[in-house]
Amino acid sequence: MPTILRDGATIGFGLDGPDDGTALLLYHGTTMDRLAWDMVIAALPPDHGLRFIKPEFPGSGESSMPTAPLTIDQLVDDGLAVLDELGIDRFHVAGYSLGAVIAAATAARAGDRVASATLLCGWAVSDPRMIFTFGLWQRLIDVDTALFMRYAVADGFTPGAIGALWDSLEEVVALGATTIAPGSAAQLDLDIALDITPLVGSIAAPTLVIGAEDDRWVDVSHSRALAAAIPSARLEVLPAGHIVIQELPGDVARLLHGHIDANR
Repeated sequence: MPTILRDGATIGFGLDGPDDGTALLLYHGTTMDRLAWDMVIAALPPDHGLRFIKPEFPGSGESSMPTAPLTIDQLVDDGLAVLDELGIDRFHVAGYSLGAVIAAATAARAGDRVASATLLCGWAVSDPRMIFTFGLWQRLIDVDTALFMRYAVADGFTPGAIGALWDSLEEVVALGATTIAPGSAAQLDLDIALDITPLVGSIAAPTLVIGAEDDRWVDVSHSRALAAAIPSARLEVLPAGHIVIQELPGDVARLLHGHIDANR
């Protein structure tokens, strides 16, 4: 897997798709790594023509463990550094959960380079329930990653999705427990403290905001607020929990592909 060095730290990233494809910068969510979007990518049409650049946050995948509190600017700069290393100037950007926050900040800060933005289960500022929830995540992960995954499945999926997974639920929990990023605590600290409210109104790129109707971690009201604050943004709401990226990857792929196609 490719890596680059920035300010003495390693940034890992995934790179898939044709070299001459339309560049799509994909940010993952908290506790995750470059594989987070793989189910959505697999659901795209074969002729999507996209080149996927998937940087990993500090403490995820091949990226170095953080040595100081993470910041929004740091994660945006990491993503842009990967693009610069690849010689990519113009690009589309999409992010999921914390990644949606970083995608929004990227669109605000590098507006002259961003062709479109897609924000999946994102938010501008953490509310008290989210802060409490992210603190719970930290405590559960400290105790046992399998216990955290059991909670994540119960609270992150809808009842219908859990029913569909029922026969393999224990395997899902066991596998998921092995994927929790070592740097999750630092990523959760950022989730708790972040506030990009001053940035969202300056996003000029065509923006698709996708919320999840049954999201217990980032209430759909946050997606509605993002769409209202970003000029010319469009809102779509899917019938899923926060882990919509796995629950309804085909629907996410359809919306993402349509939005990028309309803005190539």
